[in-house]
Amino acid sequence: MARPIMLSAARPITAVRWTVPVSAGLHGLLLLLAVLLMAPRALPIPPERPIAVELISSEAMQPEPAAPLPLAVTAPSPEPAAMPLVAPTPPVAEPEPAAVAGAPGMKQASQFYASGILADPANAELRDNFPLLAGSEQLIQLCNIEALEQLRDEPGTVEPDALVGYAFGDMQVTGGLLEAEGGAFRRDGQWYHLRYRCTAGSDLRSVSAFEYQVGALVPRSAWEEHFLNGDDEGFD
Repeated sequence: MARPIMLSAARPITAVRWTVPVSAGLHGLLLLLAVLLMAPRALPIPPERPIAVELISSEAMQPEPAAPLPLAVTAPSPEPAAMPLVAPTPPVAEPEPAAVAGAPGMKQASQFYASGILADPANAELRDNFPLLAGSEQLIQLCNIEALEQLRDEPGTVEPDALVGYAFGDMQVTGGLLEAEGGAFRRDGQWYHLRYRCTAGSDLRSVSAFEYQVGALVPRSAWEEHFLNGDDEGFD
């Protein structure tokens, strides 16, 4: 038979009253720690690194159209200027050629003899045949007569007996002016170079101006080439 436990009323049971609440608190704290340890740990999220992105529209991706080439512009052709009306020029009578000024080295005549030669009765045949010649031929014959008479008038020289105005070059006829730069005349069986200029009157029967220059002796070796003879053969 068990022995009853006798509790003494003299000693209060205070230790038991404080132990129970503290034990319960410790268990609760341990339980909370266990829960926290068992819960999954969230991994830290790395900070985002910004990336610069440039958005380009589809229109911007299209190549720019090439600039149009400038169109060539042709300047309009200027209209031709109207031609001024010009009144017809009335015909002007050709003046009589003036006497040619003396050229260097040329001797100018102060007297003229051709008209007197033509008027001489001894030369009636020449005078009668003169109108049958062309105008330029009349001028040439008139000036050749004048040239011979001017050379015959030179003092202290033998009179010339033949003259060819075109022996070394063509004669130039301009209106009533004759220029013979390549003439030749014969004196005492020898030929000499001669140049002269002669201006005839309007009637082609007289001379108004004459100048000449006697040149060097023509060598005999050049006679045949220029149709120069030692006598009157070929001068008929």
